[in-house]
Amino acid sequence: MEGLCLLLFVTFMNFGLVQNEGDADRPNVLFLVVDDLAPVISSYGGRALTPNIDQLASQSVRFTNAYAQQPLCAPSRVSFLTSRRPDTTKTYYNGALYWRTNVGNFTTLPQYFKDAGYFTASIGKIFHYGHVSGEDNDSPYSWSVRPYHAPTLPYGFEKVCPGSDGRLHFNLLCPVNVSTQPLGSLPDIQTTDHILEIFKSLSESRQEASAPHLPFFLGMGFHKPHISFRYPKEYLELYPLESVDKAPNAFYSQTQPPVAWNPFMDVRRREDTTSLHLPFPYGPMPDKYHYLIRQAYYASTTYMDYELGRVLAGLEAAGFADDTIISFISDHGWQLGEHQEWSKYSNYATATRVPFMIHVPGITDTVKEGSKKPKFPLRDPFLEYKSTSRVRGKSKATSSQGVLVSDALVELTDLFPTLTDLVQLPVPPLCPVNSSQVDTCVEGVSLAPIIVDTALNHSSRSSQSWKKAAFTQYPRPSDTPRPDSDQPSLANITIMGYSMITANGYHYTEWVGFNNVTCEMNWSDNHARELYILHSDPLEDTNVADVKKNERLVQRLSTKVKEKRLAIKTSNLSYSDCQERALYNNRGNEKPGPDAGWRGCGFCCSQLL
Repeated sequence: MEGLCLLLFVTFMNFGLVQNEGDADRPNVLFLVVDDLAPVISSYGGRALTPNIDQLASQSVRFTNAYAQQPLCAPSRVSFLTSRRPDTTKTYYNGALYWRTNVGNFTTLPQYFKDAGYFTASIGKIFHYGHVSGEDNDSPYSWSVRPYHAPTLPYGFEKVCPGSDGRLHFNLLCPVNVSTQPLGSLPDIQTTDHILEIFKSLSESRQEASAPHLPFFLGMGFHKPHISFRYPKEYLELYPLESVDKAPNAFYSQTQPPVAWNPFMDVRRREDTTSLHLPFPYGPMPDKYHYLIRQAYYASTTYMDYELGRVLAGLEAAGFADDTIISFISDHGWQLGEHQEWSKYSNYATATRVPFMIHVPGITDTVKEGSKKPKFPLRDPFLEYKSTSRVRGKSKATSSQGVLVSDALVELTDLFPTLTDLVQLPVPPLCPVNSSQVDTCVEGVSLAPIIVDTALNHSSRSSQSWKKAAFTQYPRPSDTPRPDSDQPSLANITIMGYSMITANGYHYTEWVGFNNVTCEMNWSDNHARELYILHSDPLEDTNVADVKKNERLVQRLSTKVKEKRLAIKTSNLSYSDCQERALYNNRGNEKPGPDAGWRGCGFCCSQLL
């Protein structure tokens, strides 16, 4: 472990990922974000057919214990794009104020790359739309060109779903004939077409000897499987209804405190689900629709996977596959009937756990540079899976799940320092207690050591020797569910649920009073507690926080959730301090000079957490 930092430096030197300051030949970055994707994809052992994501997973380090900091679009995206937690950005709902003018002029991940000489572009959904990101996705701060939004996107909020009555409706379930849709297309198809044009232009520019080559940072955001489930209807063929599984715990837990419940109002407000007259707030969803929703979610996910496959094949066709780092994440999960819940808006792992993988050319490759075999050939799910035998609850489908897997606890706040580390830009320091006046700092840690360690040894240190815990949170307006419980405005937030997933198998949540003026929590104002013992209850079905034998454990975890949240924001040991110390230790008494070259040692700094 002590020699890991030096090992990383040598590894990066061997693969040409260490350059001098100002060198334009840094690796490119393709930053892939999917909206509302839970780990239901094949490479995570899920039911959705995702051959192109699986192919990426097979050439990446795949993190199995990754968590969003709040399971809602704007709070999560602002958090991982600034590497600051929702309590720092004060972004708790999609209609929140722009952090730059409301809290602090925080540097974003793409802005950091842009300022370092990268060409940066946003295609699809990277930031959440609206004034929460400055009306135009944090442009021009983060992007070299205006963000691209698919012309078909607004139609997703109109009546475009064909019904059995021959009319168009605003439905949750919306398989469509693409050619009959407005403008004859769909958002993810158009965003894919657009990024392929960018690849082509960048490739042509690189061929011009007189033109300077700038590395690129391209953010590509897919809209599906976010509701409504509007997708090409042919994808339904892959999921006969009799093959669709039911959530393994599709029941309401009597041990769940009412404050933890989200009434999935966005699902209820569609025409087809409104007609069901679901009892408020708990439902349940009728069995027929339970299967239909899961079917639509899987079909939407496979549709997205095919478009992602087009992106990766286009990247390779343009000649960028061997010098582009690829990150793949979802902004948060989505509850598919587990605990009788639908949508996100909760602290359950089904809402907070996300797929997360990173591909580093030359390090995580299984198809080596110079091989005649393509790295990312487009895989057609219809050709690969159409004849596969599938019955309800079971599947004989097989997929490459990737050989490089890490069980370390990671958070989406780790993306910023990780990607800067991998391209050998200086990693920003950890944020101080009050970082409102600090433009550039991070509240995550670099995962570069895990990536290289996993790639070299086909194994990584366990989560217990990395972060001790991952943290999420969710606001509520009241102790009992009401229509705005899913997404209360700041003025109505009175309770915050702070949640901690520990490396030794506990998921603890404390719901405490919250001052919506100062945005401060009141730990003495306790509304409810949740404790799930993951070793014996991996699906989080039974809250045992009130079980007498767990009193001391709950007290210990309560102390830790307060201390660790504080520790994350109060450490004043910078990355440069820790990295220099680590390199010094590894070289004996030889203090590294300014040309030592290695600037990345996230493992050392991870011990701060």
